[in-house]
Amino acid sequence: MHLVEAAQRGGPHAIEDLIEAAWPDAFRIALSVCGDRALAEDAAQEACAILFCTIRRLRSSAAFKVWFFRIVMRESLRLSRKRGIEIAPYPSESPDIAEQIARLDVQAALSHLPSMQRAAVVLHFYADLNSRQIAQVLHIPDSSVRFHIMRAKRALRTSLKMELGNAV
Repeated sequence: MHLVEAAQRGGPHAIEDLIEAAWPDAFRIALSVCGDRALAEDAAQEACAILFCTIRRLRSSAAFKVWFFRIVMRESLRLSRKRGIEIAPYPSESPDIAEQIARLDVQAALSHLPSMQRAAVVLHFYADLNSRQIAQVLHIPDSSVRFHIMRAKRALRTSLKMELGNAV
C-alpha cells in the first residue's frame, strides 16, 4: 500500500517502483490469458502504461490489486481477440507417464476456454483473488464467478485427461 500511496502523491520514482513491483503479476496474468509471451508482454506493458496515467484517479490504495488486475485482464483479452494467436500443444515423444504429465500444456487448455471462464480461472489460481475480488475485476456477480470457475475446471479436467490419454 505504501508504494501505491507514494505513487498517487507523485513521490520521486514512486510510480516506477510501483510498476516494477506490479510487473511480475501483470505479466503472469497476461501470459495465462494470452498464451503467448510477446503478446503477454504487450498486454502487461499496456496495463502498466494505463497504471502510469491513471494511478492518481484510484480512490483507495487498498483497491489497487483489484483495480490493476482489471486493467491487465482487459488489455490481455483485448489484445488476444485482436491478434487471435493459437497455441500448439507439445509434441509427444516419450511413453514415460511422469514426463507426459509434466508436458501437459495447461496454456493450450486455457486458451480453448471461453474468455470469461479463462479470466476467472486465471484470476483465481494465478492471481490468488477470491470470488468477490474476481467479480469486481470482471464486473459480474459473485455467483457468476463461481459458476465460471466450476465450468472451467470441468472443461480443463476433461481437456487435460484427453491430452494425457493421447500422449501415452
